[in-house]
Amino acid sequence: MDPISAATHFAPYDFYYARLRARGGLTYDSALGLWVASSAAAVAAVLNHPACRVRPPQEPVPRAIAGRPAGDVFARLMRMNDGLRHGCPRAAMAAPLQQLGAIDLQPWLAQWRPALSAPQGANDLQRWQWRLPVALLAGLLGIAAERREDLARRTGEFVACLSPLSNAEQLQAADSAAQHLIQQMQALLDAPQHSPFLRAILERSQGLAPEDLQANLLGLLAQTHDACAGLIGNSLIALLAEPSLCQRLSQDPDQLSAWLLQRQRLDPPVQNTRRFVATACTLLGVDLQAGETVLVLLAAANHDPALAAVTGCDPAYQGFSFGSGTHRCPGQGLALNIVQSLLQQLLRSPGLSTLALDWNYLPSVNGRLPLFTDAAG
Repeated sequence: MDPISAATHFAPYDFYYARLRARGGLTYDSALGLWVASSAAAVAAVLNHPACRVRPPQEPVPRAIAGRPAGDVFARLMRMNDGLRHGCPRAAMAAPLQQLGAIDLQPWLAQWRPALSAPQGANDLQRWQWRLPVALLAGLLGIAAERREDLARRTGEFVACLSPLSNAEQLQAADSAAQHLIQQMQALLDAPQHSPFLRAILERSQGLAPEDLQANLLGLLAQTHDACAGLIGNSLIALLAEPSLCQRLSQDPDQLSAWLLQRQRLDPPVQNTRRFVATACTLLGVDLQAGETVLVLLAAANHDPALAAVTGCDPAYQGFSFGSGTHRCPGQGLALNIVQSLLQQLLRSPGLSTLALDWNYLPSVNGRLPLFTDAAG
């Protein structure tokens, strides 16, 4: 195992990540050719230092998608940029996203067409995990009900461009999806009426280029896709292993909310991210040179016994699963709200705990994304 393959290992937390932290928190991995931040202090230092950027200065767009439709979208995403290309879209979207963290999504699910039914097997469960979170967000943006799940499917095709493991066929599908989704975002913007969520974004988007607005609306869908799918999947693995917990949480949404906050820290869908050193700097007494890369092990830091001390003992701060610093995800509240709402419905489903399921983690360099299948026999 290495710090990258740990993301999809069945149990990396108590032995592998702990061993990395014990080496000092910020160490060099000569085999991978990069620095590894594994302690809470090191992860906080890297994520909050202005010299540590989200993309290498010499490669703002990955070579595999540069000059392609998916790459054109990638280049405009706030999560893939620093400075104005990050700050302007974030200023338009942060407050509206945060407001959605507290809204009641149950009426949206109750009015779903066709009506949602209890999953009878893995295929049904995959719909709840991979389609419904993005479809819910699409509805909040104003996408018509009959198009939401197809939009979620196309979003799944687009996010393949974000992985270095994607093959040529997947990248071609991502290009097609990018073009389709940009058209859908423009249609939303051109509509005579806007949803309250989109209207709130537009009120704050003065000065933002139309192409940047389209791309970052698509980016909201893309970021929701893997984050929510991973959190739902990792939560279900824990819940299905303990039927009594399922019963208890199904009867008390407040307990489910608190449990989910803990779960997203203990088994986060995004295990690591990267930062690229733009100018020489010193972090925790370690000298980093321009051009070096830091692998930031969010999941390892989440299990650090020093986490509370590093984060100021703020009980509302639940680890690094949604980042830290200027790139901390503004959609954390909405993501947790979406996942909690879907889990609440699933836990009420008769027979959920009796489904015969297997699962494995999808290949990934940073995500912990379970895919459920029906158990053989």
